[in-house]
Amino acid sequence: MSSTGATTVDARSLLWTPSDSVKDVNRRKIIRAAMADPGITQVTLAKRLLLSQGTVSTVVAELQQEGIFRVHSEEGERGKRVRLGTVRGVAVGVEVNHDRIAVAARRVDTSAVEYESVSFRADQGSSSWVRESANLIKELTVQTGLDIDHIVSIGVGIPAAVDPRTALVTQVAASLDWDITGSVQERFRDHFPDVPVIVDNEANYAAYGEHMYGAGRGTGTMLFVKASVGLGAGLIIGGLIYRGRHGYGGEIGHLTMDPDGIPCRCGNRGCLETLVGGARLLEQVRQAYAGYRADLPTSVEGMIERAKGDDAVCRRVLQDAARTIGLALARVCNLMNPELIVLGGELGRAPELLLEPMMDGLRLYALRGMVESKDPVKIVGSDLGLAAGARGALGFALMADRTVET
Repeated sequence: MSSTGATTVDARSLLWTPSDSVKDVNRRKIIRAAMADPGITQVTLAKRLLLSQGTVSTVVAELQQEGIFRVHSEEGERGKRVRLGTVRGVAVGVEVNHDRIAVAARRVDTSAVEYESVSFRADQGSSSWVRESANLIKELTVQTGLDIDHIVSIGVGIPAAVDPRTALVTQVAASLDWDITGSVQERFRDHFPDVPVIVDNEANYAAYGEHMYGAGRGTGTMLFVKASVGLGAGLIIGGLIYRGRHGYGGEIGHLTMDPDGIPCRCGNRGCLETLVGGARLLEQVRQAYAGYRADLPTSVEGMIERAKGDDAVCRRVLQDAARTIGLALARVCNLMNPELIVLGGELGRAPELLLEPMMDGLRLYALRGMVESKDPVKIVGSDLGLAAGARGALGFALMADRTVET
């Protein structure tokens, strides 16, 4: 097809190819990266994909000639920017939480994201969230102007550990009584039979979302902390998600803070979640106001809104929690020495209240060089907010080079 032709190309025909030749693999990688990050420069493409500048330039030129890529440069910019041309497809990301399902959908030839979330009760069971997710995916795909036959990939983030070697669930979050062992992909097959479904822990995907599109863009080593009902974390090293051997990496909520503390839902004692998890924070507010007030917050979101107002108790409880999280982060930093820490989840909605006390805890217990060097570790609030997980799932699933047998 010529670069001036008006015929559109189905994105799936570019990505779902059986060829494993070096040239075709590199071609798919470059197309996927351009879909995942519209407007990416050729310089960044080479760095992100670990390909030579010559290889990237050659493939991009060929794809431009075919009308698949549009290439342009801006004054003073290093590297030409690459966007999709006459290609049609939709990428989807799903995040499943204890009380909410969020879905993001985006045409691969644009940067505009369609996003929606719905309330969800964990006791509705594992079958219900698949059905709810599928309904949202279908609705948002239509909003992009295309239909479900154009979906090229679906990333699904769930509150569970996923074995990176097999893509199978190894353990569900301790707070959930769900049977989602085995292959989550199979549960989506009835709704989207020919679409690759890439499953991972939801905090990992939130970390990837902030790294690709948010506060962590351009960083080498980034720790994302998701603080909501529970606490989880995702670690990005060199642009890759670090999961550990069985997928348990990032379980910061189950760091033992007090060996003689109260039992945690995971079966251990004194975990970080028992001190700063959402239920514990709400309990502290109730105890402080016992016998004095009846109109108490029933959610972390409600606590944050009151803390931003004039509720000194909510503010104190949240800031004390932030200092405790800072202590836990100091332990992680002493092991991993990240460049950046991003606070997300519900607590990430109040950076003006929580980042400084969190940094106080980090300064007290981290190695001095980490916080006093020329380039100290920084803590910032999430750019993507509660959409980080769905956005990250969307981007990661696009980058995963997998073929589908039909």
